[in-house]
Amino acid sequence: MWDKGLRQVFRDLLVGCAAPNCIGSSAACSLPLAVQSGGTGGAAILRLLRLHVIACSSLVLGLGIVPVVEAVPEAAELAGLSRNLQASRTAGNFQALRRFAEAASASDRAFALFSVGMARYRGMDYAASERAFEGVFGGPDWLNEYAAYYRARCIALAQDFERSIGALERFEADFPQSRFRPASERLRVESLLRLRRLEEARAITSSETTGLEEPVRLYLAGRIEHVRGNLKAAISLYRQAYYKFPFSDQAAASESYLDRIRASMGKAYPAAPALWRLERADKLHGGRSYSRASAEYTRALNAGLSGADRDKAIVRRGSADFHRRLSSQAYSALAKARPSVPELDAQRLYLLCAIERRMGLVRPMLSSLAKLAGQHARSPWYEEALLTVGNFYYLRDDRGEYPRYFRRLHEAFPNGKHAPYAHWKVCWRAWLDDSPEREQLLTEHVDRFPRSESAAGALYWLGRLHEAEGRPAEAQGHFIATAEAFPHYYYGDLARQRLEHPGRSADLARRIRDRLPPARALAREPTSSTQVLLEVGDALLALGLDEFARSTFHLVDYRQRDGHLAGLRLGRLHSRRDQHYLALRALKRYAFGYLRLPLGALDMEYWRYLYPLGWKDSLQARAERHGLDPFLVAALIRQESEFHPAAKSGAGALGLMQIMPSTGRGLFRNLGIPGFSARKLTVPDISIRLGTFHLKQVIARFDGEVERALAGYNAGESRVVQWMRLGPFEEPAEFVETIPFSETRGYVQSVMRNRAMYERIYGV
Repeated sequence: MWDKGLRQVFRDLLVGCAAPNCIGSSAACSLPLAVQSGGTGGAAILRLLRLHVIACSSLVLGLGIVPVVEAVPEAAELAGLSRNLQASRTAGNFQALRRFAEAASASDRAFALFSVGMARYRGMDYAASERAFEGVFGGPDWLNEYAAYYRARCIALAQDFERSIGALERFEADFPQSRFRPASERLRVESLLRLRRLEEARAITSSETTGLEEPVRLYLAGRIEHVRGNLKAAISLYRQAYYKFPFSDQAAASESYLDRIRASMGKAYPAAPALWRLERADKLHGGRSYSRASAEYTRALNAGLSGADRDKAIVRRGSADFHRRLSSQAYSALAKARPSVPELDAQRLYLLCAIERRMGLVRPMLSSLAKLAGQHARSPWYEEALLTVGNFYYLRDDRGEYPRYFRRLHEAFPNGKHAPYAHWKVCWRAWLDDSPEREQLLTEHVDRFPRSESAAGALYWLGRLHEAEGRPAEAQGHFIATAEAFPHYYYGDLARQRLEHPGRSADLARRIRDRLPPARALAREPTSSTQVLLEVGDALLALGLDEFARSTFHLVDYRQRDGHLAGLRLGRLHSRRDQHYLALRALKRYAFGYLRLPLGALDMEYWRYLYPLGWKDSLQARAERHGLDPFLVAALIRQESEFHPAAKSGAGALGLMQIMPSTGRGLFRNLGIPGFSARKLTVPDISIRLGTFHLKQVIARFDGEVERALAGYNAGESRVVQWMRLGPFEEPAEFVETIPFSETRGYVQSVMRNRAMYERIYGV
């Protein structure tokens, strides 16, 4: 779809556009321009619908194009009428937009009728929708494409299958690169099936150039053979969809048809290949659907697996049961297994080691680790086992043992995925012990793992070490480097607080920073292909077709340098609906790496979506009533629920501030609120009211020290009392870094970091 539209734009710009929908000049083109970053809804966006590029014949791509634009006044009216209709499909709204279309120019009339057609389509009035789409012409190419597809779709949904086939064929011929091609082909196959034109349907599903996704293709091919009465072929095709694509919608549909065939065939129904069951189980395991995976491994074993395949199923079933916390069941099966494949045996020994750790069986745990070291010293499962044993002693605060295992880990697997974590634990133990090795270890950490999050901590603590040793210039150099290279990290903010005379240590800071990987580079302008998607999405958004705009913006590749521009549109779309969590998630994805970007690298609008202030009035009022910093409350909510009022944790905590129902019941009683129910915890004002009161209580219990209070809010206050005995700590940051639970440690650092960001974005 987009390639075709883009080629047309380039051709028009080079030779002058003579398309019938252009006005004012033979070189005018109706493809909309990009909305500037500050524009939202109404007239600002609807200018897209009637802006025209005036392209001189002397323009050359790549030399830079400065378009001259001409706005048409009625665009704002079209926007309002269309959005009203999409929001409420009343007779009056339909009539108002049709009256506008009758008097409008060709381009505006096309957009108006498209809006009418989509409203009728959403109301399942397919005949009226088809009539509206028939009148869509004279607009940009993408609009004609959308109208053609939805017209054909309406015919199919109205069950006029003979006509739908022709309409779908014409659509695919006119728009061969369309994003709707897979859906169009599926509709065509289903229409042919209903008419029992089976050979034509089969030709589509067996074509090498089909646009059908594989699970859809297999399922439809199975339906064709099923209707033909070729049950053997149908079973094979249904099974491929079911076993090879277990998370697809077609897997469930295929299973339903297989059940019907099994019931009709009785004992003649052929058994599924055991290897297919094993493949399905592996995919379920990979997707963390452990209960289903365990059951499928059992079926695969019962189906007659042998040799290495049987060993694999036994070990992987043990893994699935381990993740289901069925430790005894998993341990019994794994202890008996003797796989011949070395890597399977390594995985078995790791799982035994992990279960033994969970059950507190220290000697067997160390025995399993020793077997891994002796037999599979290069296996990643040995790396996992070293991590398991290291963490076992770390959580026990066995200061003689855990550094030893973490040191073995990062030395045995210097490029392994756990090496930064293990090396950092060794560094931090050296820091707490005032070891003479600590400066060397911290410097080594930055050099070896500059891309790790712990590199920011290593730089900061090097600065603190130099400060304590009376080396202020070196200390400031490290603080500057930390603040500049990791501006929105926990340690970046701590370093910024310790800056005194930045200019004096700028050269040292620059040398340190040069050892670190650069922050993500962002494009200021979109590429031509992204530009087309943004323009189409903006126009759909202006018409009130938000869901279609959203899917269009999602077509932009978030990994590219200009991906953040689509994220900004998604942020606007969700934010205006108070769906702050969706705006935040979109920006996290499309503006990934933002924690290392300077504040000025993105417009402030991006930062407001990344750090939202939903339910601001309630948040501020409740925070101030309890003497809390509103930015701290916002920072906590962002970390707890991302401002999703209906958020529910795996442990059952609910709402913006993630309150457990048992805690909520007590808070209702303490605050004198009648009629407790768990559902009320998802009401924003109630969640904020309860959460701020609870946070105030926790902070008071820890004498106003916010870091300890946050740890208590996340992990429980009794644990914080235990963790304080791991000190003494000279400053709160030492306590935070020493928190044994990675989740809680990251939580406290993130909330404190968030708080600093809220102050920078919203503070006066």
